[in-house]
Amino acid sequence: MVKRGYPKYPRNIEFGDVVLGLPLAPETANAIYCSHVLEHLTLEEFRSAIRNVHCYLRPGGFFRLVVPDLEYLAASYLSNQTAGAASQFMRDACLGEESHRRGIPGLLRALFGRTRHFWMWDYKALAKELADAGFTGIRRARLGDSAEPRFAEVEEIGRWENCLGIECCRG
Repeated sequence: MVKRGYPKYPRNIEFGDVVLGLPLAPETANAIYCSHVLEHLTLEEFRSAIRNVHCYLRPGGFFRLVVPDLEYLAASYLSNQTAGAASQFMRDACLGEESHRRGIPGLLRALFGRTRHFWMWDYKALAKELADAGFTGIRRARLGDSAEPRFAEVEEIGRWENCLGIECCRG
């Protein structure tokens, strides 16, 4: 399925709202992949989403995710000695707004847009949330290092550069 505004994914990729729930029966998925989605959720939405993912996975099923790495972004900010360091951090982290669109388009974007990041993650915080949701075998992941071959079909190097990848499973 090609969806406007999204990268071209293989035909077997399905889109849905993991916060509200996907049309999947519990414990039926072997693997779920999530690339640059979770940072666009509020903390409450994030927790709902990972509980849903845990529910959809069969025991032993894999969950693999990639998000911007807050630790990397913070280190880059701290090592930048220029007057523009704070603004560069905000841009790199997709936080804040440089300008505000006026009128109906601006209002609609403010109400329904999800281009900005609502919650940022480092490994320790994300691993704790995953463990609290019942995931096991939580580990830092690298591009292409999964034993689950289906993940290789959707991974792209540009979505992993300077980012945080994690793989875990439902115990």
